[in-house]
Amino acid sequence: MTILIEEKLSHFTLETLHAEIDAKTTHILKRNIINSYAGICGSMYDTEMLAKFDRMVDIAPLASGLSVWGTGRPGTHADAIFLNTILGRRSDLLNTYFSPNDMGVAHPSDNVSLVLTLADWLGTSGSDVLALTHLAYMLAGVFSDYYFPESIDYDHDAAAVFYTTLIIGCALGLSADELTNAQRVAGGMGLDTNQSGLDRVTDWKHCTYASCALRGLFAAKLAKAGIDGPYEIYQGTAGVDRFFPHAEKMFDKMPDLGSVVFKRWPALVFCQTPIDVALDLAPKLGDPASIKKIDVRTYEMCASVAAVEAAWRPDSRAGRTHSFPYCVAAVLAKGSIAYQDFDPPYAEDPTLKELIAKVAVTADASMTVAFPAKSPCSITVTRSDGTVETASRDCPHGDPADPLSDAEIEEKLRTYFFFAEGDKASKVIDRIVHLEQLPNVNDLAAPLKRRRI
Repeated sequence: MTILIEEKLSHFTLETLHAEIDAKTTHILKRNIINSYAGICGSMYDTEMLAKFDRMVDIAPLASGLSVWGTGRPGTHADAIFLNTILGRRSDLLNTYFSPNDMGVAHPSDNVSLVLTLADWLGTSGSDVLALTHLAYMLAGVFSDYYFPESIDYDHDAAAVFYTTLIIGCALGLSADELTNAQRVAGGMGLDTNQSGLDRVTDWKHCTYASCALRGLFAAKLAKAGIDGPYEIYQGTAGVDRFFPHAEKMFDKMPDLGSVVFKRWPALVFCQTPIDVALDLAPKLGDPASIKKIDVRTYEMCASVAAVEAAWRPDSRAGRTHSFPYCVAAVLAKGSIAYQDFDPPYAEDPTLKELIAKVAVTADASMTVAFPAKSPCSITVTRSDGTVETASRDCPHGDPADPLSDAEIEEKLRTYFFFAEGDKASKVIDRIVHLEQLPNVNDLAAPLKRRRI
């Protein structure tokens, strides 16, 4: 009898959840959790977004419930899972996994905000958090190796509706049969299109994974209650496989969690190398007003995602963090880049807008062939007097070929940690380093629960 994909995934999920995690993988996971926590903290600086969360919770206020981070208030479980996972991505400091096969992509760190929210809800121990994070990272990688939804205009998060369902299902104690049905229910709820990343990019770009987690919650609960979803959700006549290029050998080779790219800058992963190159160039340029043109060469994937026509006139934070010309111009204009540089008033600076208009991006054939093993970029700046400055890199600092050290990842958390008093950031880092010794995540989650608005 043929075993269906949803059945294979259920068994793989439970086997992975209960597998022993070796010391090397444990260290990788802890690096990722510290890095992801830094990204969540970075998102807490967006008080405008937190105010929207507050208004949403206020529509149906609760005396008790699950904490919505940054608001200091309880919300429904659906509120908390959706809004907290937005904070996992909002800062754009999340990490990235590129498939070595079909070049699918996922942000495994999205899952950390989901796992911490589930652990807070269910009173989960630190060792269980580590196991669930390991599962989440493996599933994100497996689905990226298996599907490349962006090739036909589905969001790269489209498959996350299935693996968030499996993560939440495991946290809720679903059996293999229930996990199988939960995937069917999740698929019946629909998939994300890629419109959020095309044309005019709005703040929904930071909500795509969260929308999957929200559906994943309901899918897992519905399956636990015994409500059947559509059979053969992947391989059926109208199954989701018809929307994705399908790789037949889903479980033949497991994802390499050590290949995850860490971001130093709060921007799209494809903008990391250009930002580093621009930072190399900026000290040599002098007055930005002397710049006549900025010629950039990079690989096709980068150009097709971050250098679309709308990237020259972004009008939202997400639009700016996903704009190649904005990122390059912002660095060249001031010689640095910071979280607030993607928001007004800096985003509306006339000098910056003039510089953005001078950026030209070309997809280079030799660089395209090098991706995804490398993510190269070369920038040539021509001044009004005809003099030229050029710089290039094969990958950003944070790529596995040029990795961030443990100390740099820890410093990233300290940089974005939002409490001035004491050395609370170091305490958070220490708790993550000793995660398997924690009886629960209360102390780890406590800073995130404070009201920031």
